[in-house]
Amino acid sequence: MPTTRKKTVATMLAGALLAVASPALAHAQSSPSGDPTARPASASGELVGATRLKNRKSGKYLQAVSTANGARVVQQSYSDSRLQTWETYTFDGYYTYENSAAGRNLGIDGASTASGAAAIIANGSSDLNQDWERDWTDNGYFRMINHKSGLCLGISGASTANGAQAAQFRCDGSTNQQWTSEG
Repeated sequence: MPTTRKKTVATMLAGALLAVASPALAHAQSSPSGDPTARPASASGELVGATRLKNRKSGKYLQAVSTANGARVVQQSYSDSRLQTWETYTFDGYYTYENSAAGRNLGIDGASTASGAAAIIANGSSDLNQDWERDWTDNGYFRMINHKSGLCLGISGASTANGAQAAQFRCDGSTNQQWTSEG
């Protein structure tokens, strides 16, 4: 009789645990970032191809400083480094740039929506901070507008120096916030 009682209690506890955990699991699977507007994790984009992103003002290329998760993204003179190459995917009119050397996506540190927040590479997620709109300007240049923040990717201080940090800023039409795709 005690064995039957233990089985009954164990069955009741398991049922209670499932009843409590199921809604949380369903919520976690529907939006891993906690953002109800996030792209579903199961979405797959169409590969456009490998490219280099060149800043109009400086003539320098967007480059991750390393392959580490959270590595800063800066501008550098042209090199053969795969850290300057980005696999480009489209998702419903937005672009995702995956660094060829790291296999991590161009995004904004902490998924911030603040002006001045630094660009980094991060593990792929469904968060919209890793999606970019191309807003074409002229002569083959475009602004890269972050899907989550609505801010433009540019170079801090409008610098033309190697190693200057890429970050997001209020879109102002300056050449510092304009890019072209080579590759």
